[in-house]
Amino acid sequence: MIAELVCSVVALVLYVNTLGADFCYDDSRAIKTNQDLLPETPWTNIFYDDFWGTLLTHSGSHKSYRPLCTLSFRFNHALGGVEPWGYHLVNVAFHGAVTGLFTSLARLLLGGGLWSLLAGLLFASHPIHTEAVAGVVGRADLGAALFFLLSLMCYIRHCRLRGHAGPCQLGAWFLVSLGCAACSMLWKEQGVTVLAMSALYDVCVFHRLKLRQVVVLLWKVDNESFSVNGGC
Repeated sequence: MIAELVCSVVALVLYVNTLGADFCYDDSRAIKTNQDLLPETPWTNIFYDDFWGTLLTHSGSHKSYRPLCTLSFRFNHALGGVEPWGYHLVNVAFHGAVTGLFTSLARLLLGGGLWSLLAGLLFASHPIHTEAVAGVVGRADLGAALFFLLSLMCYIRHCRLRGHAGPCQLGAWFLVSLGCAACSMLWKEQGVTVLAMSALYDVCVFHRLKLRQVVVLLWKVDNESFSVNGGC
């Protein structure tokens, strides 16, 4: 847990300077002019509107469905209105939590020690995360990443318990993994990719199958299916 703590602290320290920043670019549309954040607007509207507060069925809707992220903005709005520092504070906290989870995942895959620490530090400090953390709308990416990692780690736990635990325990970890995957998708659409990542872990890491073996296996299954169905 020391590596996770160190990497999380580094992530927080690197972005603490964003707390004094203002809103920028899409932040204004997602927060300042978004009617779904106002207390007089029923909070259930969030589940019918897109990320920018436009009804999903409207012809001008962006069709981006991220209700959990919008709910977090509404929470910020309820506590501090449109003061930017509160929104940036939540983003920085999310980045610290995501970094800690990523470091835990690295420990699971690489083992404890220096490599997992280096992976966590690289994740905490990599400049590719700047826009997601410093821009308030980037919280959609942070929230999706948080539940993406939780989903994948729960699935890894599910895989490692096979043959060592009862069906109830296995099913519980699998359901929690699916629930976190759903939450990741409701933060940002790209969260759906965790399902493919979990399948990839199962096949290539847990079962240690090479890509060529996977292709051969799929080819055999396809041929068997073709034969059962009577060919052409």
